[in-house]
Amino acid sequence: MEDPRRSERRVWIVIAAAALMAAACVALLAASNSGESGAELLLVGLVAPLILLGRVFPIQIAFRRRMVTDTAPLFASCLLLGPLAAAVVAGIAIAAAEVITGRRTRIDPRQVIFNASQALLGVAAGAFAFDLVAHGTLPAESTSIMVGVIVAGAAMLVVNDILVFCVIWAQTGIRFHRMLWDFARGRTDLPYDVALYAAGFVAALLASFHPWLLLLIAAPLPVLYRAMANQVALRQQTREAVIQLADIVDERDPYTFGHCKRVSEFTNELCRQLGLSHDLTEEIVLAARVHDVGKIGIRDAVLLKPARLTEEEFAHIKEHPDIGARLTARFPDFARGTRYIRHHHEKWDGSGYPSALKGTEIPLGARIIAVADTFDAITSNRVYRDGLPDDFARTEMARVAGTQLDPEVVHAWFSNRAWEWPESLAATPVLGAIVNDKAA
Repeated sequence: MEDPRRSERRVWIVIAAAALMAAACVALLAASNSGESGAELLLVGLVAPLILLGRVFPIQIAFRRRMVTDTAPLFASCLLLGPLAAAVVAGIAIAAAEVITGRRTRIDPRQVIFNASQALLGVAAGAFAFDLVAHGTLPAESTSIMVGVIVAGAAMLVVNDILVFCVIWAQTGIRFHRMLWDFARGRTDLPYDVALYAAGFVAALLASFHPWLLLLIAAPLPVLYRAMANQVALRQQTREAVIQLADIVDERDPYTFGHCKRVSEFTNELCRQLGLSHDLTEEIVLAARVHDVGKIGIRDAVLLKPARLTEEEFAHIKEHPDIGARLTARFPDFARGTRYIRHHHEKWDGSGYPSALKGTEIPLGARIIAVADTFDAITSNRVYRDGLPDDFARTEMARVAGTQLDPEVVHAWFSNRAWEWPESLAATPVLGAIVNDKAA
């Protein structure tokens, strides 16, 4: 495991480098600046509060996920102000916003310095690119103006992303090529950024006709802020209702009560071990939390039967992944994980159900849930047997890796629990609960 002090040093080096580049940028721009006009000072006074409010009051767009909207006024400042004014107002406004938000918990000087430097450098790059390409100001009908807007947006986005990439690398120490892939894969918020850049362009276009028109754009924001918060609250209530339903299904059998919760916790461990992005992890873990909710459609006589199931009864219980998938597909927070719920009983060799998918045809999330589900099925108490020890689970999971379970995910599970691969697997019996899939 890497020494935390080494990571801390890297973080401070990146922050110091960003701050020095920001200071050098301001010095260079100030040396070539010809002064601000009265109209530009008015725009500074209007844009700066919008940047600050956009950072202090993020919009709730999903459960545990909020989006700052300062990107829009920051990009507007690129198009409306000169590079020096745009950079300075961006740095000061973001620093002030970080101090304000930090007072709610604890002000982190590293975060204040880095985020202010990032905003300053990104906006400076965007404003410089716009001046270089457009050779004019808004509004204008020239094609070069539109090209300049696009180039400015790209410059600001790239500079911001490079700086974020560097500080994440400093914190994690992951090798460059893997870090680059993980960062690109985890950039799921790019559509939101593009929308904010477009909003910033519209704001700049209106302000170019009259600066006070910026207030017209800002006026609906409190209503939007409240509406989004209410929508997320409603979705959260729906999410909790579905989770409660899954727990009620678990509660029908006292031996499996808490099964879905445990499987979701194991799934979270596996996703982190595999290095999946935060968004994908949340998607898979949420599916794991309710993966057996379809058992609400299974008769008690079958679900709670202590003896081995007949073929007809087994065919009935095999319906639960499809029932669960149809149920969860109706709710936005669960819809993306529906395929994991439907296929969590597929097997690596194609002998599973309901679609007999094989290998990587099975969605990754379903393969991860299957491993977590198998471990809990082995180690927890059931109506027909007591839970088995971890040593048995280790041997059994290794034995079925490559037939029932994805071997790569099984190896990740072993690594997560610091297990060694069993040397001999020949004498291990097939666990009835796994083969029967009766109550896993």
